Amino acid sequence: MALMLARRAAKVALYMAISLLTGRILGSPEEWLSHGCVSRLGHIIYGPGEIGADNFYDLYFYISVITIFTVTTFIYILLTNAISKIRKS
Repeated sequence: MALMLARRAAKVALYMAISLLTGRILGSPEEWLSHGCVSRLGHIIYGPGEIGADNFYDLYFYISVITIFTVTTFIYILLTNAISKIRKS
């Protein structure tokens, strides 16, 4: 039971570490996401004329979180598959 709990805690810690590294490497979403793309997406979600500065920066945040967790999940799956293949051989 304790071994299973320790493995789960290690997996969570690994995912969090990968997430933190991914977020630091990607940096601010204003740097890697174009202003026009976010503006168009804001018009789709909030409607024309309804996107203000608060909604605009909220949208940057949501896009950043979704991107970071998608990339983190992809890296985590690749890493765990590689570790399991190394352990089997």
